[in-house]
Amino acid sequence: MFLPTEVLDKMRVVIADANQVVRTWVRTQLSQAGVKHVGMAGSSADLLRQCSAATPDVVLCDYNFGEKQDGLRVLEELRLNDILPLSSVFMIVTGERVRKRVVAAAEFAPDDYLLKPFTSGQLGERLVKAVEKKHALKSIYEQMAARNLEALIEECDKVLANQPRYSMDALRIRAEALIALGRLDEATEIYKAVMARNTVPWARIGYAMVLRERGDVAEAARHAAEINEEFPEFMGVYDFLGELHERNGELEQARTYYERADSIAPDNLRRLRSIGEICLESGEVERAASVMRRVVERTEGTSLASAEDHLTLIKSLIELPDAAEELNARFETMRGLLGGSETAAVLSDVVEARMLSQRGDEGGAREAINRALQTHARLSKPDTLATSELAEACFATNNEEAAAGLVNKIEAAGGTVSNRLKRQNARSARERAQAAAANLAEESAAGPDLDHVDAELARLAELIRQLDPHWDDALAEDARNILIDVFTLAPRERRVIDAHIQYNRVAQKHGYDRHKPTARAV
Repeated sequence: MFLPTEVLDKMRVVIADANQVVRTWVRTQLSQAGVKHVGMAGSSADLLRQCSAATPDVVLCDYNFGEKQDGLRVLEELRLNDILPLSSVFMIVTGERVRKRVVAAAEFAPDDYLLKPFTSGQLGERLVKAVEKKHALKSIYEQMAARNLEALIEECDKVLANQPRYSMDALRIRAEALIALGRLDEATEIYKAVMARNTVPWARIGYAMVLRERGDVAEAARHAAEINEEFPEFMGVYDFLGELHERNGELEQARTYYERADSIAPDNLRRLRSIGEICLESGEVERAASVMRRVVERTEGTSLASAEDHLTLIKSLIELPDAAEELNARFETMRGLLGGSETAAVLSDVVEARMLSQRGDEGGAREAINRALQTHARLSKPDTLATSELAEACFATNNEEAAAGLVNKIEAAGGTVSNRLKRQNARSARERAQAAAANLAEESAAGPDLDHVDAELARLAELIRQLDPHWDDALAEDARNILIDVFTLAPRERRVIDAHIQYNRVAQKHGYDRHKPTARAV
């Protein structure tokens, strides 16, 4: 028989279950296990409120937590909004039929799962084990929350020295912090040491991360693909491979890995967003709309609801026939999420530009983009969403110069440029470079504009005439600029060479350096 301990006596637990009978039964089990401080939540809103008011040690959440909700979504909301710290235990209570699905969830994974039915002894034992681990790693979690990587590594070292029972957790977190700091050799030592003793997938995918950071993308992909073959239920490798291929512009391969992961652990929001955006970029708008509807429905009525998700769905609907009614409804929802902000005004014009362009009204689309650019210029603070969407719209309406400038603004403000926008910017840069090269080749084939060269040489002769009796630095700088311009246009013209000789004669006469023939960078 499991005996209650001091840990259970001080523990504060919240039971989250939509069924009052089940809540009461679990509370009885907790009482028999020795837990005295118990709260109960019948809805996700109630759970969020209780956790915000006082941080619990443990949340016991039923997997099927009411209509359109599940425990994993609630956990995601708690973690993303910093309501429940990593030092608190989140345990899923579930039946055998969904155990595999729950265990397969990699991101925002629960600390443990508890299969129904269970006894008070089993419950108490699992709670003590989970809470003791959280207490041992508490200082690590605090530095993770503070994003203090150097201090985080120090706390990991303390756990490794004093709490060997949790060494694997400390090593994993320490290695990830080292990668973030760019200390790749030290991270590699940890992963290789762990791999030599164990076959745990996290060490192997960590080593693949090191390979990627070193620029050995092909080897990282090969290594990760091997892990995927050996551990097909390890979600982290699917996301790693998806992101790797997406960065390289290999969208079909990226989508394949994301969709395989979705078939194992459905409804991961970040993964679904990636699938939706890839489908939209690839022109599969119907599939994009279907996936983004899942995202919007999953987050509806929660703090995870995002205007950006609605916008991605809207961009898909614009290109679908007979979607006007849904398009208008989604647009109004998006505006409601943004309120009367400046961002809403920019995005409204961006959406209008896309709609007009889809109808063939390119002039109207450009007008809408110009209004959006003017509104964007008045934004009181940087807004990555508005800037990114406006940049995409500028690319779509062939306003590459404005689009490139917006991308630069995102980077200057410390924002993250999406992979999609990076690809658009790179394509645009290549096209601009190709056009410039073509123009230069055309100009070279046609030969220099000799009339312009004659006019510039006449100006230069007048400047040299003025410099001969009395040297003037400003006039000399103008003369050198003309020399550079005419040499760039007609480097083989004898008159250009003679002009250099005349300038240098006067410069040396007054004790100044000669000017070497120099072409202006194109």
